[in-house]
Amino acid sequence: MKLKLILVLLLVLQCANAGELARTTLDGGITLNVSKFISNRSLPHAFYDQAMSSIPLLYPDYMIYAKRRQGKLGKLDYSLICYKQTRKSAQVTISGAAVSGTDAWSFETTVPESSFGDALLRVIEAITKLPAGN
Repeated sequence: MKLKLILVLLLVLQCANAGELARTTLDGGITLNVSKFISNRSLPHAFYDQAMSSIPLLYPDYMIYAKRRQGKLGKLDYSLICYKQTRKSAQVTISGAAVSGTDAWSFETTVPESSFGDALLRVIEAITKLPAGN
């Protein structure tokens, strides 16, 4: 448990140190928050593993909509997890990490459950347009 906590804190500190946060408005009015941070060889699957460990602790009544531990989009490797904080929530959070070479980004948005499918496609399109993804 202590090792997991240390890994989570290191990932949080790494994200906080990078500090480059960009808010992008996608079609459909979706606001996607993208933060650049320092890449390491355990990404993006470490982001996924940390999320899968933390979400049940933070939100005991959570519901997973979609998850991908390791995926590939052009030059980008990515992971993502889509979840509701409670089963009754009307909002779905789409969160993940993308890596290309020495560049890495985390991304997150919260969308209405009714538009989740369309929003997920828009988020995937947006991350393929990250600088290293071209």
